[in-house]
Amino acid sequence: IFTIAPSPRDSMTIWTGSDDGVAYITRDGGKSWKNVTPAGLPPFSRISIIDASPHATGAAYLAAKRYQLDDRAPYIYRTHDYGKTWTKIVNGIAADDFAHSIREDLRRPGLLYAGTEHGISVSFDNGDHWQSLSLNLPDVQVSDTALSGNDVVIATLCRSIYVLGDIQPLR
Repeated sequence: IFTIAPSPRDSMTIWTGSDDGVAYITRDGGKSWKNVTPAGLPPFSRISIIDASPHATGAAYLAAKRYQLDDRAPYIYRTHDYGKTWTKIVNGIAADDFAHSIREDLRRPGLLYAGTEHGISVSFDNGDHWQSLSLNLPDVQVSDTALSGNDVVIATLCRSIYVLGDIQPLR
């Protein structure tokens, strides 16, 4: 298991993703598990993040990467039915800008932040379209994001941590 995401809405629901591209969900607190790997996710992808939605119990977002297999494409998916179906959501992210993370805003459903190899992107429509949110950020890997109050905090590789303060206008 490379990532684990307990649902903030249902303590019995837990999502996991592995470093060999398999996603699982339990809806009974771990007594039984179901493989919910997105059908379009290539084998041996590293699922780096699953983000359980803070707004809808059956919703989650998944970011995976395959750069170690010379595949630099972004793999970002969403589900709203506990992983029965997944939709790939990468429109607007460069074809060679592989994804490290995906997070849903804590206050506004469908407002998403994606950390990629070359910066951070935002989607205002649940991942249907993405645009850069890098502003004056250097070309840097954004390995993860966190939301705290009205701020987006991003972790980078070798460039420190950055904070985009007061994201209320984005909401």
